[in-house]
Amino acid sequence: MKPYLKNYCTIGKIMYLLAMVELSVYDFFKGDFAMTRPPHFDFLNTLNPTLAYLGSALLLICIVMVWFNLYGSYALICMIGLIFLLATSRHILNQWRDSINGFKSLWLISGAVLVLTEYADYTKYRGRVLYTNMIILSVFFYLCGIAHFQYPVFCRDLIMDFIPLRMFFVYLAGVCLLLGSIGILIPRYQKTALWLLGMQILGWFILLHLPRAFTLSGDDWIGVGESLAVSGICFMMYDLLGKGDLKIEMGEFS
Repeated sequence: MKPYLKNYCTIGKIMYLLAMVELSVYDFFKGDFAMTRPPHFDFLNTLNPTLAYLGSALLLICIVMVWFNLYGSYALICMIGLIFLLATSRHILNQWRDSINGFKSLWLISGAVLVLTEYADYTKYRGRVLYTNMIILSVFFYLCGIAHFQYPVFCRDLIMDFIPLRMFFVYLAGVCLLLGSIGILIPRYQKTALWLLGMQILGWFILLHLPRAFTLSGDDWIGVGESLAVSGICFMMYDLLGKGDLKIEMGEFS
C-alpha cells in the first residue's frame, strides 16, 4: 500500500489489519463468523461452518491484497461488505439488544473505511469518514464506560488475578472511557482523547486480553482482535487529525 501517511497512522493500520487476521483465523476454529459476537440464529445451522470458512477465507485474501496493494481499494470495499453481511446484519436482526457488540461491528467497518481513504480516489472523503468515526467511537466508549458501573463485578472478573486493586481499576477505566467519549467530540481535546484511549485499550490488549486468551482460550481470542483493532483505529484517527488540511468540528468538513 502506498504510504500516504506515516507514524501513528501506519502503526494503527498495521494493528487493525493484524487484528482482522486474528479474528478471521479464529472464525475457522469457532466454525462461525464470531467477530463482535453476533447473535446466533437457527437458520445458520445449515450454513455454518461453511459460511464461516468462506467468509473468513475471503477476508484473509482481502487483507493480503490490501497489505501488498493488489487492488487494495476493491479489497477494502469487499471487507466492508463481508463484515456488514456476516456480523452487523445479525446485530440489526437482533434489534441491537446487545448494543456494545453491535457498535463493535460498526467500528470494524469504519476502520476499513479509514484505511480506504489512504487511496487517492477516496482522500476527499476523509473528513466525513473521520467525523462519522468520531460519532461511532463516542457512543461505543460511552456504552462501555457505563457498563463498568452497571456490571462492576463482571468487569472485575475479566481482570487477571495478578493485577491488584481490580475493582479500583474497573471504576477508573469506566471514568476514562466516559471522559474519552466526550473528549473525542470536542475539537480542542480530540487528539489527546484519541491518543489516551488508544494507549488505554492497547494496555488492555497486553495486560488483560492476551493473558485471558492464553489462559482460558475460546471466545477470549475475540477480545484480543477487537482490542487491537479499536486501539489501531484510535491511532489512525489521531494521526489523521494532525494533518493540516483537516479540521473536524461538529457539522463541519474540510
